Amino acid sequence: MKKYLIATACDQKFEDFLINHWYRSLRENVNLSETDVLIIDWGLNENIKKGLKDTLILKTKHKNEGLINNLRLMDLHDFLRDNPQYEQVVLCDGGDIIFQSDISHLFSLKPSMVRGVTEEISPNMEILITDRKVKKADEIVNFLKDKKLINVGFVVYPSNIFIRIAEKVFDLVLDKNAWGVDTILPNYLIYNFGFYEIDSKYNFIPTTSKRKFYIKNSIFYLEGGEIIPIVHNAGNKKIFRSIRNFGYGPGHNKTKKIIVVILRAFYETLGFFRKKR
Repeated sequence: MKKYLIATACDQKFEDFLINHWYRSLRENVNLSETDVLIIDWGLNENIKKGLKDTLILKTKHKNEGLINNLRLMDLHDFLRDNPQYEQVVLCDGGDIIFQSDISHLFSLKPSMVRGVTEEISPNMEILITDRKVKKADEIVNFLKDKKLINVGFVVYPSNIFIRIAEKVFDLVLDKNAWGVDTILPNYLIYNFGFYEIDSKYNFIPTTSKRKFYIKNSIFYLEGGEIIPIVHNAGNKKIFRSIRNFGYGPGHNKTKKIIVVILRAFYETLGFFRKKR
């Protein structure tokens, strides 16, 4: 029997969202009959962990080595090395994603390739990469400058390829505390290992998608009325997140229309100058 894995990492900062929104929406909407759920524990409260029933919990060994966004790659690498039964794995964010319909079919779609969503509008992330942060910085930046940015907040990997990508990330990284490394290095490696682009509804980011959407009764829909399977309220800081009171269930989700307009314009401007380089 095939076995799959959906994994995320979380600390106390986002643990309430993890259990009340990420975890609940996943359990209520995704077919997990062939899939286990793994939470990588970066300091979760014991009461939170008790509420994560039928869930695997892995305590990180890397907490004091760098940022959670970077080191979760090595956490999952360690787990998959010890648990070879998983053929495919999703690594996704746990603090700003909700699931609204089933995504289990993505495990059998192009199973030999890495699957993810690219951003239609995105900041020039390559500027974050320098020789002080990673090896071969110029080569990586030049390789990616004509590529669309893969949003690593939700990506499906063949497990054997994920293990190789994680190892290569930490062969290249010089500063494990550097912000952006978790985006740029996986982008560089995913494109080299083989990438298959999936529909943006499987990692829908209001500020970087040009598709029209609306919210009704706290549920996100595409313009034609289709429920969006995965909504990702991305943004490094709260002010950059486009949805107010983001979450799963009644009483949540209001669009910050001004923020959406400003961020889209800002990202499009960055993209224009990127093309001129």
